[in-house]
Amino acid sequence: MSVSISTLVIFVLLSLIFLGIIVLLLKARQGNQNIPASGEDKIDLRAKTFQLKLHHNEKQLSRKFVLPLKIQAMERLILYLERIQPQSLVKRNLNYQAGLRGFHLALIQNVREEFEHNLAQQLYVSETSWQLISNAKEELIKQINLAVSNLPENAGTDQLAGVLLTLDVSLIQKAIQEIKAEFSKL
Repeated sequence: MSVSISTLVIFVLLSLIFLGIIVLLLKARQGNQNIPASGEDKIDLRAKTFQLKLHHNEKQLSRKFVLPLKIQAMERLILYLERIQPQSLVKRNLNYQAGLRGFHLALIQNVREEFEHNLAQQLYVSETSWQLISNAKEELIKQINLAVSNLPENAGTDQLAGVLLTLDVSLIQKAIQEIKAEFSKL
């Protein structure tokens, strides 16, 4: 995330001005208790107006910096979901020399490592989206383990790969659709 110097300077100046007004208001109230109520009201009104403008500017700055992070997080999470699709997972991890057990472990490890690599992205998506992603990961691992347990003992990696290509990926698709829907609301 890069922040331009001019943006930081503006933010610092606005903060200093705001603090200066607060100090002046406090000094005026402490030093001169004879200010008429109407004068205090005018000062309070100006301070509140300034505070609202400052809050609005902070929200704009926040949106300016957070929105790209949200978009990037959604992109990364969709990429993760696409990468754990069985076709993609099998293509990246198929190794005939590793044997069935090695292939099985590589698949599970890959799904988990990629998920862990994207853990921080949950800050930028809704709880619903994150829960769907997490559920899709867990369901896929369960399906891979079940597929392995249903194979004969002498099965090869090609047999497991064939079974994996027939797995139900509806939870993965549902998670992708949820992220796309969330993106369209930005």
